[in-house]
Amino acid sequence: MNDSPRALQSLEGLYANLTEAWSGALMAESREVGSDVRVMSDDGLVRATEALARLQRSVQVLQARCAAELAGRSRTGDESDVAKKHGFATAERLIVQATGGRYADAARLVSIGEATSGRRSFTGEVLPARHPHLATAFESGAVSIDAADLIRRFLDRVAIRADRDDLGDAEVLLVERAPVVGVEGTQRLIRQLEAHLDPDGVKPREDELRSARSLKIWQDAAGMINLRGAFDPASGAPIKLAIETLVGAELHAARDARSGFGAKASGAAGSDAAAADATTGQAADAGSVGAGPDGAGSADASRGDGVLAEDRSIAQMNADALADIAWLSLSSADAPPALRAVTVIARVDGDDLASGTGHATIDGVEHPVSTETVREWAMSAGISPLYLAEGSERVQLGRSRRLFSSAQKAVLVARDGGCAWPGCQRPPSHTQAHHIRWWKRDEGPTDLENGIMLCAHHHHRVHDDGWKIEIRDDRSWFIPPVHPDPHQVPRAGNTAPEHLAREHLAAGRRARRAGRRVSIPAASAAPAA
Repeated sequence: MNDSPRALQSLEGLYANLTEAWSGALMAESREVGSDVRVMSDDGLVRATEALARLQRSVQVLQARCAAELAGRSRTGDESDVAKKHGFATAERLIVQATGGRYADAARLVSIGEATSGRRSFTGEVLPARHPHLATAFESGAVSIDAADLIRRFLDRVAIRADRDDLGDAEVLLVERAPVVGVEGTQRLIRQLEAHLDPDGVKPREDELRSARSLKIWQDAAGMINLRGAFDPASGAPIKLAIETLVGAELHAARDARSGFGAKASGAAGSDAAAADATTGQAADAGSVGAGPDGAGSADASRGDGVLAEDRSIAQMNADALADIAWLSLSSADAPPALRAVTVIARVDGDDLASGTGHATIDGVEHPVSTETVREWAMSAGISPLYLAEGSERVQLGRSRRLFSSAQKAVLVARDGGCAWPGCQRPPSHTQAHHIRWWKRDEGPTDLENGIMLCAHHHHRVHDDGWKIEIRDDRSWFIPPVHPDPHQVPRAGNTAPEHLAREHLAAGRRARRAGRRVSIPAASAAPAA
């Protein structure tokens, strides 16, 4: 190419600048030690980093141009195909081998190179780059390769629907702002430009985002409840606002605790900015919670009363805010009917609750919690205890009411743990209390001995396939119909892990006191009726 020497000369000039910056960064007393970055001055290290970045951008420009040319020479479909001559299916695969990088990075080099390089018409006429303003900014090093790829994909995406002049104006704006606002700021600007250039595409894009929404909740081996979600703008906006508002209020309180209540009025603007950035861990003023790596900022306890200082990270404050919102939703009179009908149930021994020792279990959560945590809940959330101790009166409703009460469901969950079907892992929140002897057909009572917790799927299996259920010694047994098991061998239903562990340990202690060993009954064989 005719201008290659000029491009290489630019590269050589940047390398000379890097060499000068590197040498100048070394402190005078350390120059004899070597050129390690550890002996650079602070300002020198920054200058060396900036010089490296300029050189890297220039290298990437040349890489993109070479990648585009390689791609063009590898699409001939004949023996002149450069990639195939070197044993690769595509130019991108050749580039991956040469750079040791990812295929996506190679494809990006090709795309940017083709969008910012000059073209030739079918008649051989030299044409400007497809995106000339982007090409100028990219080749000068003003726009990084990441920002250039964002801009290139946006321009290609809306080109067929946007006015040509408007598209050119958008390109100019983006290449001007990208060096100032960075990649993330460029992405935000692109979203707004796309809405203006392609107004008819706003709703389809919104529908696409909404269809991709998701939230996964699971408990890991350590006992932590994990959430991983993605929300479309309309669904995510109230979640974001609620958490930011609660965390912002905590940041305000933390600042006031350090600087005194009199600073509230004068620092309001800064605190509002801190609240807006709360969920990202970015503090907007010196009196707010400072951000550390990964947004793990914490309040500066070195000023004022350290006892009153906020010591939670931003991520911890976000988690606490979400938990507070959930507690409020469960206790609100304005909550949806389904939420008003449920409550968080913690099960704890009455003596342990009084003494503060031992542990408790939470319905739907596998990991035990301390009794102290349950006592804190009782004080802060106004929890009313439901005593289900040995020998206490069982709740019976007979035929006076069809649906099982919350107290009855709590007793059944304590026995079954969740869905009682053998091997089913559905938690209590995914189950309903059902009559073993049907309410209408068998005139079964709404009593505990006639109740069982089942998920919707296994409830239908019991009803549709003809399974029978029996409760013996406070445990469920499922008796299959004849066609899958002619002998109709009963299968032991699920038992709540807390109930199983408590009863097994208690049996072991009783056996040791009696001088004998405890045995575990087989799960597949039913005890005598």
